[in-house]
Amino acid sequence: MNCDRLSVAAFEAGPSPRWRPRSPAPALAALLAAGWLAALPGPAMAESMRVDTPKGVFECENGMATDNRQVLKLNGQELYRQPHGPGDPEETDLLKDGIIDRNLGCPSVAGQRDGTVVLERYLQPPQYGEIGYLLADFNQDEPTLTDLGISDGAVPQSHTPKDHGLYLDDGGLVLRYSGILPDALAPENQPDDPLPADHAVLYSFSLGTLQNLDTCMPLKDVPLFGDMAFLAKAADPIRYLPAGFKTGASRAETVAALRRYGTPYDPDDTDGGSVKTASQLTIPLCGDANGAVMPLFQFEKDRLKAVRFEALAF
Repeated sequence: MNCDRLSVAAFEAGPSPRWRPRSPAPALAALLAAGWLAALPGPAMAESMRVDTPKGVFECENGMATDNRQVLKLNGQELYRQPHGPGDPEETDLLKDGIIDRNLGCPSVAGQRDGTVVLERYLQPPQYGEIGYLLADFNQDEPTLTDLGISDGAVPQSHTPKDHGLYLDDGGLVLRYSGILPDALAPENQPDDPLPADHAVLYSFSLGTLQNLDTCMPLKDVPLFGDMAFLAKAADPIRYLPAGFKTGASRAETVAALRRYGTPYDPDDTDGGSVKTASQLTIPLCGDANGAVMPLFQFEKDRLKAVRFEALAF
């Protein structure tokens, strides 16, 4: 394969309109100007990729055999064939529309559990170091893609599961990276070219939902994934809440503590009226990947009387 030709084609084609081009770091720019290619960590270019799924083998081919065009197959049936021309695949929330990979090869499998596969691929030519992460769900009638975000380089590696960049369990997955949030989680007032920052996103397998762990209240001493029914029966449930919550605190103190954790709740969507008058506040949590428990902050005479956890039916 003529790698020089592919590198030139990558620059000529340009990035997908879904992602804006970004300049390489000054040190990297100096290496490029001197004629060096930076050896950045991340997925290597591959002409093929195969992974077992509940619907059969999922395959990607992108090399000389396919005229350097991406071809995706599932259980031997062709899902997608990249048309002729310089354009990228469209990449929507359906696998049949193709997968963008600016390395001009196939994406790599970063991890898998049951019918869900985490894919990583370059969103610009590799020397820029931008790696995009996708969740392919083969448990759906029509396999779907969920954008998990863009990382500046490979996600962190650790021997401790909770500190690993990609953590998969029966309940879902957590992806930690320094980069850009996916559009689904980006704030409404996000600038056109947001600065990379440390993020952690949570995807629930049972709900099929993506959450930003940076903007919802975590629990203390509670497993990220697992049976949280014990919370609903806890004698002192407030002990599982983050620091800053205490029985007897004023309503203003409790709301201030909630806001410190950036909890995304609507003050007008409470059991009993506005946040200033409601007899109780129902607050979303990130502690349960299955979304089965919600805490209710109960007030009496504008003082926090108790916190109880209520199981929700989906």
